[in-house]
Amino acid sequence: MQGTYLKILYIFTVMIFVLPAISNVNAGDPGTEEAAFLKIDAATRPVAMGGAFVGVANDVNSVFWNPAGLTQTEKREFTGMYNAWFAGVQYGSGAYSQPVTKNFAFAISGIYLQSEIERRLEDTEEPDSLFNAYSYAVGLSASYALLPNTFSLGGTVKYFGQDFDIAESSGIGADIGALVKVSKLRFGASVQNITLSTSNDSDKDLSLPFGFRIGAGFQFQPDSIISAEFNQMGGGDPTYHIGIEKWFRKVLALRAGYCLGSDDNPREGLSAGLGLKAYGTKPLENMNFQFDYAYVPDSDGMGDVHRISMIVRF
Repeated sequence: MQGTYLKILYIFTVMIFVLPAISNVNAGDPGTEEAAFLKIDAATRPVAMGGAFVGVANDVNSVFWNPAGLTQTEKREFTGMYNAWFAGVQYGSGAYSQPVTKNFAFAISGIYLQSEIERRLEDTEEPDSLFNAYSYAVGLSASYALLPNTFSLGGTVKYFGQDFDIAESSGIGADIGALVKVSKLRFGASVQNITLSTSNDSDKDLSLPFGFRIGAGFQFQPDSIISAEFNQMGGGDPTYHIGIEKWFRKVLALRAGYCLGSDDNPREGLSAGLGLKAYGTKPLENMNFQFDYAYVPDSDGMGDVHRISMIVRF
């Protein structure tokens, strides 16, 4: 068994060095990134924990942070999240995951960003008209445990599209993730938005905002976990995240986190949230429901963020 753990440690260490190298190859130059909405963190529970989730990855939200974590789910899970943001911007995400065997699981996911924008031909007080600008991405994920409950790999292939009235674009990208679980400690790493192909109305060769996450989670009590994460997204400066979650009687969860920006990255500040679980009665005794809320105070002039979501397990 010790030899097995050493092999896992070796593979994971190699990935830590290989994944950033892939990041350098795929990262676009300033002004050449496409689909910037992919930089926005999806879901609610991970955001309440300060964005430190790549090393936790134990529910359907794994598809957005680390698809390798899908093997940690024991039931089918469905989640939906909605966020009414600044200036009428609406943002949402959803995913469905299903274990196939003890070692294999798959998921489908989607995110969207939509806003109504004023169109003007001259400098007038009232707009000439309004148009809807939107972006979306849909993905198919799979995860396989090379060693059950110990070492998993996962990946996502996703299609994105954008429409900004006079400009449209689309393309295909991919995510890759790994998760190692040793006793109460977990290590996770993922690369996101690997550019496979893009199509747009300009002559520019654009790439997706490539991201790299690495982190760990420590379950210091059966119902409590603390996590930390390093995140390098797109051409921006990295961010550092820490989060904690505590469940009370398996019904109420309290969560808090902190994101620390670096250099010119303005993303910094506290986050908090809670979760509530409800267990179904006949004829829904095999179902349980989890309602999550996250609050992120304004830290970069974009306004306060309130997120709500639900997870259904069945």
